[in-house]
Amino acid sequence: MSIKDSGSGITPATEEFKDQSFKHNLSKFEYDLYHEEDDIAEKVIRVKRVAMPNKGEKWKFFHDSKVVFTVEGPKLSKKEREYLQTVNGFNFMLAQAKLGVDSLVKFKKELKKFLTQKK
Repeated sequence: MSIKDSGSGITPATEEFKDQSFKHNLSKFEYDLYHEEDDIAEKVIRVKRVAMPNKGEKWKFFHDSKVVFTVEGPKLSKKEREYLQTVNGFNFMLAQAKLGVDSLVKFKKELKKFLTQKK
């Protein structure tokens, strides 16, 4: 009996699951890595700074590609605008977007509270 011919005619279980069209099959079963029932679409929240033609700027808050709130630069003080252009300012705006800010008065109140707290 040689190594090539085992004579038993029984193939090992691992060979049954190998698909010859895939070179690198990571799993024996295709449902091992992905669970369709766990596929839940999460809400996408974005903040985008838009430069205006008159050297102004505004920030748009998006939820799933829908504009839900806009902060116009001229309605803020120079100190507030400069802060919102920093990384920490962007993180503040993102946090406010996640909380669901919907009015400029609430946004400015939180921003002033945050800036006075930071000093």
